[in-house]
Amino acid sequence: MGVSTTSCCSHFATIASPSLVRTRRRDGSIRRAHRVRANTGAASSTSTSAPGEDDAAVETVRAPPGSHIYFAYGSNVNTKTMSGVRGVRPSASYPAVLDRYALVFTVPGLPYVEPGFASVRRIDVDEGVDVDETDDDDKSNDDSRVSDDDDASLARYEREVHGVAYVITDEEWRFVLRSESGYDVEAVTLRRCSDGAPIEAATLVYPETDLGLPSLLPSARYLGLLTEGAEEWNLDAGWRRYLRERVRAYAPEGKELAGAIAAASLAPIGLATAPLGLAMAVNRAMGGEDSGGPMGASEDGGESEVERAANAAIVDGFRAFQGFTWGVHNALWEPVFGSGANNDGDDGQRR
Repeated sequence: MGVSTTSCCSHFATIASPSLVRTRRRDGSIRRAHRVRANTGAASSTSTSAPGEDDAAVETVRAPPGSHIYFAYGSNVNTKTMSGVRGVRPSASYPAVLDRYALVFTVPGLPYVEPGFASVRRIDVDEGVDVDETDDDDKSNDDSRVSDDDDASLARYEREVHGVAYVITDEEWRFVLRSESGYDVEAVTLRRCSDGAPIEAATLVYPETDLGLPSLLPSARYLGLLTEGAEEWNLDAGWRRYLRERVRAYAPEGKELAGAIAAASLAPIGLATAPLGLAMAVNRAMGGEDSGGPMGASEDGGESEVERAANAAIVDGFRAFQGFTWGVHNALWEPVFGSGANNDGDDGQRR
């Protein structure tokens, strides 16, 4: 699997055009919302169009039969995770950009140890507003937003996400979905870094959750996987700087005892929430009202109704586990040890 030797995503200007996002939830329902799809302003190196002509000659990259194109932006950008841990070996890989989205750490993990994991959040703006002209007031309010006194050159990375588009088999795609419990699948159009060509892909978006937490920070270990992966693929230099300078890791110093207690609580909390997952699995298998398939199941095929119900029950059980764990954190651990979500009120921004 080759790694890009050039960092050229910033060389391709984008203009905004509206499109429709189709998100498949775990319960099988479809959420539709408008998204801005990026069109490249530069011709592909393989295009025969003259400068200034319509860029329609830039061919859209689509998954071949029996494959999916998966856009990774978190730890899966790092091949140590994607190929080493998950054993997924893409047939092709393209550094790419997802415009009009922001990288956020809103996936609840384990307090004091791995507080937050990565997701992406779509930025809603008025149709026709160009990326470079977007006012800060148009950006969705979350804890990873830049402040007014930050380096303005990094502000653009609050509304675009850099990562890698992997071409993987349908079976590998199903494995990715099983290994990323709780995420929804969202169809997106990317911008390939090498030539600006559009890529039709799917990415994973974690649904909004309310666990009574002001913000979550990634662990230094997890954030290190993102920064290392960005260096490995030689992603845009500004993006690499953004990860180094603008995303802050959770600082566990002085909270080691709390981390040990949280880790030791995994087994009992899992046992406490297991009956809920079992009950949901039985309900789905019996054709209950929540019997819809998990994300992407109907499109991927190859799964029986029982398998789809079991996968969906795993997701429900995982979310129940999250809620229980962070409920214990909020009620018992945080008053004694301090926050296991962030640096005691730190909003995740580096000042």
